[in-house]
Amino acid sequence: MPEDNEIVQVKVKKWWPHLVLTLAGMMVVVTGVIWFLATTFPVPDDAPAVIPFPDEGENVPGPEWLFLMFWAPFWYFKGRLKKYLFLATVVPIILGLFLFFLPYFHKIPFYRIPVLGGFLAKIRGMKSGFTKSFIYGLPAILFAVAIFTGIYRSGHQAKVLGCDSCHNPAMGHRMAIPPVDVAGYYNVERAMQIGVGKYRAGKSTGIDAQGEQIYQSPDTNEGYEGYKDADWQMRHMYEPTFTW
Repeated sequence: MPEDNEIVQVKVKKWWPHLVLTLAGMMVVVTGVIWFLATTFPVPDDAPAVIPFPDEGENVPGPEWLFLMFWAPFWYFKGRLKKYLFLATVVPIILGLFLFFLPYFHKIPFYRIPVLGGFLAKIRGMKSGFTKSFIYGLPAILFAVAIFTGIYRSGHQAKVLGCDSCHNPAMGHRMAIPPVDVAGYYNVERAMQIGVGKYRAGKSTGIDAQGEQIYQSPDTNEGYEGYKDADWQMRHMYEPTFTW
């Protein structure tokens, strides 16, 4: 114990150099991981000289995995479940608000909750070390695991390396570049495809009494929205040779 006239010096970590060097070290690790993935799983960019197969790229990490997680509701919520499609908008908004207000959560008096308060008191009384740090970081760890699980489950089956198989200049007009007027394409041409195209690119579920093919969902007994409906992009990423 220090004497009464003794001054105890506490080493305070400052932005420079402590935090700057720590963040720099983390960015070096992240950059190294990106470099390793980019060199191990390169995206083919020399089509049409070397054209990949359409189904190449399953289980290969790619940027597409990130937005496929937000497209996933279009894959699952269709037919009678279409009424739950609003969750595709509501959940990301709630997640964004959660992250925005996360720095202020430490002001919530969790210690006043009977069971949780006693548990937090025991944690505060523990000696500093790995166990205490792990318990404090457990909510962030669980949150990160949930996010990465969602990204993997919704993206690992995407054929992220096979796009150049069809989307290259050798395949015809405008197969390698996006439309000049993207808004006009979706509002006019894509809307027309949805309206008249039907689900003629996929498998039928049988033949009706008149001998016509039935294009219905086997799970909901309801017709599909159309050839290029809301979940077409998900089907195109998961099964490009079937949904084109």
